[in-house]
Amino acid sequence: MHRHPPRIAPRLFFRGVFACLCAIISQAPEIASARDYFVKSTGENGAFPTVQSAVDAVDGQTETDRANIFIAPGKYVERVAVEKPFVTFIGQGAAPADVTISFNGTLVYVPQFSLGETVFVGPDATAFMARNLTFENSTPDRNVGPALALNSQADRAIFDNVRCLGYQDTLLVDGMARQYFRNSFITGDTDFIFGNATAVFDRCTIESTDYGYITAASTARVTANGLVFLDCSLVQGSDRNLLVDDGTSAPANSVFLGRPWFASPSEQMPSVIYIRTRMGPHITGAGWDPFDYLLDPVINRDPYTRVSEWGSMDLSGAPLTDSNQDGTPDGRVQWADPMTAGLAANYTVQNIFGPVDFWNANTQPDASTTGYVSQGDPWNPDIQLLSLPPKPGARGQLLNISTRLSLGNGHPVGIGGFIITGTESKKVIVRAIGPSLCAAGLENVLADPVLEIHGGPGNTLIAMNDNWRHDPESVTELAAAGMEPTRWRESAKVATLPPGAYTAVVAGKNGSMGTALVEVYDGDLIADSQLANISTLGFVGAEDDVLIGGFVVGTGLVEVVVRALGPSLAQFGVANPIADPTLELHDGNGSVTSNDDWQTGADPDSIPASLQPLDPRESALHLSLPPGNYTAVVRGKAGEMGVALVEAYNLQ
Repeated sequence: MHRHPPRIAPRLFFRGVFACLCAIISQAPEIASARDYFVKSTGENGAFPTVQSAVDAVDGQTETDRANIFIAPGKYVERVAVEKPFVTFIGQGAAPADVTISFNGTLVYVPQFSLGETVFVGPDATAFMARNLTFENSTPDRNVGPALALNSQADRAIFDNVRCLGYQDTLLVDGMARQYFRNSFITGDTDFIFGNATAVFDRCTIESTDYGYITAASTARVTANGLVFLDCSLVQGSDRNLLVDDGTSAPANSVFLGRPWFASPSEQMPSVIYIRTRMGPHITGAGWDPFDYLLDPVINRDPYTRVSEWGSMDLSGAPLTDSNQDGTPDGRVQWADPMTAGLAANYTVQNIFGPVDFWNANTQPDASTTGYVSQGDPWNPDIQLLSLPPKPGARGQLLNISTRLSLGNGHPVGIGGFIITGTESKKVIVRAIGPSLCAAGLENVLADPVLEIHGGPGNTLIAMNDNWRHDPESVTELAAAGMEPTRWRESAKVATLPPGAYTAVVAGKNGSMGTALVEVYDGDLIADSQLANISTLGFVGAEDDVLIGGFVVGTGLVEVVVRALGPSLAQFGVANPIADPTLELHDGNGSVTSNDDWQTGADPDSIPASLQPLDPRESALHLSLPPGNYTAVVRGKAGEMGVALVEAYNLQ
């Protein structure tokens, strides 16, 4: 039996900041966000009858004002070519199978289509995204040759919850571009994921319908990473249409993890990495095929390939036998490259698409003769995904708050406030983080944070948690969202809350002190409600002991007012308010906007009167922000210390 943690005693400053949060929900003119196009096969109500006709109509889009093409449920039998940047396909069905773009095409030349694919995403379609739909090449499985469902050559392309259906050569990821597949399903038999792109497959299901090869990478020798599979499942399947297909399935020990697309050209060094992959019995013990027409599995491909595994499992999650503890399961070909736990830990989405110098040191080409070439500035697909609207016409949103604060110096709790607006209840994920901050180089962290959520009439206690693993219901939802804290003493709670004002309060167990994070995540982007305003109360100390309020903007431009308050907190009962707070706002690219004394800003009159600070020494910024991560930093002028309040208000 777990003991319940002590409740955090209410204080005047706690009631005061709650009053501040509830005081204002400002209404402002709506700012135009992403452009919407609609596809429905009947063409009714002004919709485009084909996907291609909608693509042809796209014009004027930008990275922060994307062209979003919403596709109604149905089967669209056509070829589609996208050669414009910042375009999104969004299926409006309940599942990816409800919206299918399909064509029967093999390896022939057609204008715009050199490989007979169903959908072509060209090199000019920068930052293309697709969600919740199916790309299908319906050519029957009769071993007639390549039949691509998707040919993706665009840099920074994202495919979220999509299906790619084909047999031979289902999916081409090429153009030496960067591409990200998340929670997707890809099926085929021969070389059905191939190309020279740096492509990450994150939590995807890969199905083989016959004996053959999953991958056929043609990674350039100067590209650091090729095809990377993170937490995927490799499963057996069978032909989808027994009336026209040849009726095959994938028997045991019949499918290779991959083979190099070409034998050994000097410009190529195919790279394929599997990390924490569940593998069915159809995967061969040898694992890799050398692409040798004599079918000699002993041939040494090590000088020409970069292939590696770590943490491979069977479908039940039991580790495959790895006697050498080098990531290579017993029975694999001798030329497979070793992997260590330390190297495997580096294979994250951020690292793979980050600096060019990240690679598996055991698989790199000879550094004396080969250097890796940059594919562009570091790219974070999670940030790009924030620009996907949950539904047509969705306005810009504040999605998450993540606030660093210090507990101590007479301020024993940290408070993160947020307001939910709209008509529906919203699921939120609230976390109190302490011990894991050591990994970020922080000292004096809060060793055992306790979390409470308050709201409603009288600011009553709604939920609490001490040690996230003690709440089985939240554990399940945290795992599904990938939001489990990394240390068991940290706290988290998943709650569904009606519109209103709330505070997340963190304190140290048994009165302990230190630095902590209070985080609030939007767990339901589809609900007709949103996080409108976010606010954090905390202590500002000397030097780097600053108050940091982080938030994430998604789905189009957001008009915000960010404030740093100090002197005016005294009237709400807050003890020891900071006398003169300064404000900095940092974006994900390192750019900084700042203010000291709001009336001296660039355009102080543009701040709505109801949000203008009460004291001239307080700071404020009025900005329109594109999707991305933002960090508000509050310091004391001339090293002053005290309690401050940092706030971000969504004016839409």
